[in-house]
Amino acid sequence: MEGKPKKRDLLTYINNFITNLNKKILSIPKNSQQRACNILSAILDKNISLIRQYSFEGIPNELPILRAFIWKILLNYLPDEPKKWEETLKSKRAQYNSYKKFVEGRLELELKTKKYNSKDILEQIIKDVYRTNTNNPFFYEPINKNENVSKEELLQLYQKRKKYTFNNINEIYYPPEKNEIHAEVLKRILLIYTFINQDVSYHQGMNELLAPIFYCFSYDKTYEEETEENIEADTFWVFQYLMSKVSLSFVSAREKGLDAKSYIFEKCLEFVDEDIFNKLKELNIRGEYYCYRWFILLFSQDFDIDKILILWDVIFTKEDIYYFVVYLGIAIMEIKKDIIIKGEMPDIMQALQSVGDVDINELIQKTKELNEKYKNDLDLFILNTKQVNAGKDN
Repeated sequence: MEGKPKKRDLLTYINNFITNLNKKILSIPKNSQQRACNILSAILDKNISLIRQYSFEGIPNELPILRAFIWKILLNYLPDEPKKWEETLKSKRAQYNSYKKFVEGRLELELKTKKYNSKDILEQIIKDVYRTNTNNPFFYEPINKNENVSKEELLQLYQKRKKYTFNNINEIYYPPEKNEIHAEVLKRILLIYTFINQDVSYHQGMNELLAPIFYCFSYDKTYEEETEENIEADTFWVFQYLMSKVSLSFVSAREKGLDAKSYIFEKCLEFVDEDIFNKLKELNIRGEYYCYRWFILLFSQDFDIDKILILWDVIFTKEDIYYFVVYLGIAIMEIKKDIIIKGEMPDIMQALQSVGDVDINELIQKTKELNEKYKNDLDLFILNTKQVNAGKDN
């Protein structure tokens, strides 16, 4: 007679994660070990506020296993109660699979009835996805890395799929060839997001916010049970939450929302550094000329993806994501102050529209210093300004 199956431990996910993390902590530099141990201690204590605090100090870049896990917490995919983590993952991953089937059915119906309602959006997604981080080979690598495929073959496959149009359900949703590449997953997630969130739909630039999340989750697996399907589902839900924070910048109220953020940024800059503010005002260089992209894309087009991961570690610790972008922007201005004060308009615009030359660690450190020095004044101003603008919208 067979015995009853053992009740699955509700903390299996966290236990597996810690087991794998412990194996890797000893192999990283000592200056990173302490930060990793602090975060691990907060996880063991199930202290979410401490997890945020230690993450703000920096997640060791040598532990992508830790970054992927912490992002799921910081972006509210995993709830505050750790004993609910496994249940949440199981439920959300199943829900995403149902979304995949739903969207597949909708696409098949469009093809069958020849009512191509999604054609324009899909072709825009394809166009954007295949120009996302084109200098990073990860996005044209196969999902199954065990397949023996040459780099030349992958590039040919990548070029071929760039030209896909709304012709065949397999081509646009599940590629028929072996070696489905990472870019295909981005395309599918964005298409599903568009169908599920029709009030927002798809807008250019969303691909830039999705790519670092998928890259982060794919870079190192938490434990063996985390399949490619699970990584795709987890990426979707974290992206969904991030978009709930920033989607207003993409929809019809875009200009109004961004104008408010630009106004807040300029007023905060004036408070911190009048010299920079006055020079920009003298040359009529308004915030919207250079900082819109910072607020819309969270610097994802300004730095290489590995630097973006480090930057987002810090941004995601804040409940109000835009709040910290203000400080990051001011830090950039301070770092480039000499160019701004001494330069002419073309030099200044070039400096502010191309900030990828800023050292990412210097930027984060400068931002934290500004946050610590001015937060009592600027935090209140940002809050009051947001409330005034919210009142105008009603």
